[in-house]
Amino acid sequence: MAIIFIGTILICLLLLLVLYRNLPNKKVFYAFCFTLLAAIGGIVYSLLFQQPAQEPLNESAIRKITAQQQIFDGWYTDYKKELDLLDYNWAQCQKIVSDYHNDNISIHTVYTRLNILTHQAQAVSDELNKLPPPISLDDTNYDLTTLLLNKTQDYANAQLTAIQALRNAADPANINTDSHEQQSRILRETMVRNGPDGLFTADETNALRQRLTIPEK
Repeated sequence: MAIIFIGTILICLLLLLVLYRNLPNKKVFYAFCFTLLAAIGGIVYSLLFQQPAQEPLNESAIRKITAQQQIFDGWYTDYKKELDLLDYNWAQCQKIVSDYHNDNISIHTVYTRLNILTHQAQAVSDELNKLPPPISLDDTNYDLTTLLLNKTQDYANAQLTAIQALRNAADPANINTDSHEQQSRILRETMVRNGPDGLFTADETNALRQRLTIPEK
């Protein structure tokens, strides 16, 4: 490969010398040189930075990945249930605030629903705390799963805090105005101020998917 590459370079240099002597328009020559250099640069880059072909996995490695898949899938099934409940609870929270803003429910109904939702959010948070990653995962998979879980637990706690703040704001004992418009504004501002940041776990999920997928032959 190196001999061919060197030979190609020499031929190109010889060609450039011939063109330089015979082309009357030097602008055409320089344009040709630029194009040639760009092509050579692309070839060099592809040779130096091309991804090496992945070695096929042996049976032992395939069995290990398969075992890790089964362990993780069992854990992820329970995790996904709690994740779906988190999405449901926050959607319900937004619906309650929206229903009150549209004057579809009373402030007493808002308080009652948010009180129920607080208990549901607390239950999800408690269940996530009971869901440690399986110790039979290998070190890297365990660390990735732990990070995934920690992010989700932080999000669940933030969601619980937001729902509690909304419940307290909707508590008739704490409301100092009879204006529906002002009460609605207080609820919406409370949601914006206390709402949890998004749950971003794509990096961990993609890394786990890559590690737990058997490459195609």
